[in-house]
Amino acid sequence: MKVVYYLLILASVYVLTVGPTHAAEDDHGENAHGGVNEAHEESESTYVEISADVAEQAGIRSKAAGAGILERTITSYGRLVPNPDGIALIRARFPGQVMKINASLGDSVKAGNPLATIESNDSLQPYTLRAPLAGTVIQRNINVGELAGQQTLFTIAKLDPLWVELKIFPGQRREIAPGQLVRIDAGDAQYDSRIDHIVPQNSDSPYVIARAEIANAEDLLSPGRLVSASIVVERIEVPLVIENRALQLLDESQVVFVQEGNSFEPRPVELGRTDGQFTEILSGLKPGERYVVENSYLIKADIEKSSVSDDD
Repeated sequence: MKVVYYLLILASVYVLTVGPTHAAEDDHGENAHGGVNEAHEESESTYVEISADVAEQAGIRSKAAGAGILERTITSYGRLVPNPDGIALIRARFPGQVMKINASLGDSVKAGNPLATIESNDSLQPYTLRAPLAGTVIQRNINVGELAGQQTLFTIAKLDPLWVELKIFPGQRREIAPGQLVRIDAGDAQYDSRIDHIVPQNSDSPYVIARAEIANAEDLLSPGRLVSASIVVERIEVPLVIENRALQLLDESQVVFVQEGNSFEPRPVELGRTDGQFTEILSGLKPGERYVVENSYLIKADIEKSSVSDDD
């Protein structure tokens, strides 16, 4: 419904203004805006007139083209784990029977909080098992009435921050190093971090582990969660880039919509390198020119609609 609404807005602009316009050049090569058309050799250009108010309502946003940085990345996969320095395995001090349980799986505890009461087999006196650090109970392996011996009864872990452990295979290893920026995708959220260190695995493992920290103050993440990551291995300065979402396919050409005042003109561009978010522009656009970044597809739809009307 939102798209239909925006198209209706642009349709009203077409009726109330001049709509998509074919502006013929005069003998001096001047276009409809009074300037010389240096971008195209054809005798006419197509553009759309949209008032500032309507463009604002339709969410059409533009920005100035300029220099930027392309990032070459390597994709890796892994999982979230607690920091080993923040894990405590709690066992009974003396063997005995569990009389009371104070903490359940998933509970948050503070250092010194009671976890369980155990009656010693030797003294027949109860004693309290307490949390050695603040964290979350991620394992509980005992119930009331059972015997506590040498087994781990509780595992407590600090979950802020967590570590992400990423698998780095031999073909990637030469380009991965501590300090590199890594963008971690947890499915419903993205996190920026840096590789802290690289951990060798046993001789039978085909990969090493790259570790990075993720802040988890709101407890939205949990150990064991699978994640993907993009590790930035190279940053390339480029004299002219645009955002990929600005690109539209019009008449079998890649175009961006260049804004001059209330006029929006489709401009064919020659593309260079890309990192998936930004693309280098080799020709067709100049630094400083404003191009539509958001909702450029609405302008494309209006031009195509006009072309169909002209054919009829």
